[in-house]
Amino acid sequence: MKPRVLIVCNALDEGTRHQRGITTDSPAASRKIFMLCQSLRLVGVRPCVVSLGRGAAGGSRQYFRAVLRRVDRVPVYYLPFSKIPLLSELITLLAPLGIVFQLWRRNYSSVVFYNRMPAYIAALLMSSLLGFRAILDLEDGELITGRSGLAASFGRLVCRLFDRLCRGGALLACSALATMTTARPVLSYYGVAPGGSVTRNPESEHVTVLMGGTLCRETGSDLVIETIRQLRQSGSAWAQRLRFEVTGKGSGMADFQRLAQEPGYPEVIVHGRTTDLQYREVLERSDVGLALKLNTGALANSTFPSKVIEFAAAGLLVLTTDISDVRMVLGETGALYLTRDEPRMLLGLFESIVRDRMKAHACAQRGTQNVQLLCAPRASGQRVADFIFGPEREK
Repeated sequence: MKPRVLIVCNALDEGTRHQRGITTDSPAASRKIFMLCQSLRLVGVRPCVVSLGRGAAGGSRQYFRAVLRRVDRVPVYYLPFSKIPLLSELITLLAPLGIVFQLWRRNYSSVVFYNRMPAYIAALLMSSLLGFRAILDLEDGELITGRSGLAASFGRLVCRLFDRLCRGGALLACSALATMTTARPVLSYYGVAPGGSVTRNPESEHVTVLMGGTLCRETGSDLVIETIRQLRQSGSAWAQRLRFEVTGKGSGMADFQRLAQEPGYPEVIVHGRTTDLQYREVLERSDVGLALKLNTGALANSTFPSKVIEFAAAGLLVLTTDISDVRMVLGETGALYLTRDEPRMLLGLFESIVRDRMKAHACAQRGTQNVQLLCAPRASGQRVADFIFGPEREK
């Protein structure tokens, strides 16, 4: 019998997201989970996803029943979702219990919890009672150290509960997160790099730079906006060859929209939240991908910017801040690193890309090779499967 693993998370396929009117999800997190499932299938593991299937409870009386769907041949149980506050949270808390019991009877023996979410507590306790081997997938460090008050105390209690009951250890988004959980053993897992990168033309007229995801100060949106403003004020001829395309959502979106409406170079094109197909089209025509969580920000060592894997796998040159395990993954010469959160330094990197396209192209190729070597689907699936099930796993 093939080993089976249950993944409890809030991953959403695009159809379910649209049907339920959810706008507060994380597309990057969903992609990472579904790609993990595909890589596990490649090495003989049967994954099953239990998704909260929820967004913010907006106060309407909408209710969505539980539904079983398949996403790339992986079964996904979407829990019922009510948009009535309090009732919504209660349903989400209790709804997984029946599904966890049902899957236990179908010989699922391991479960992965995506981050330490209070909404998973009932499922965590149920899986512990049933004897599941529980693993924590820690993607973000909770910033509660030194805080006081009821919310902080509850947060620390939740963390201790997950660390105590996840006896199978923890998958970590970056190595520094090992200090933020007592679950052992640990394995750093950066995601899956799919094949099929698009070959870029280093002699094309324009250099297209992609910035996407959550747009806010902590992810570098203010830094990029100020850099573009300085570029426009400088009137440099090379800036006419630079173009920015912006996708995603967040507090920085309005500033990018204002930039797009103002005259000057570089050009700024704002798409906002896109469909998966639209995003793929933007990705394939881009040359450079930005991953600029601030070097001095709270997120610098508490998570890993998954977009560097996505960008490098697609053949883009990655321009990233020097945080987390990025340099270890992409290599010393497989990306351009912004070591200080300064517009002038970022402007200099943009200029170097435009003025020496062949050098930038070679750097992008090295990054792609490094990521594909470390994060190839089968290799990633094998590492995670061995971590979850141990050497006794049936090959």
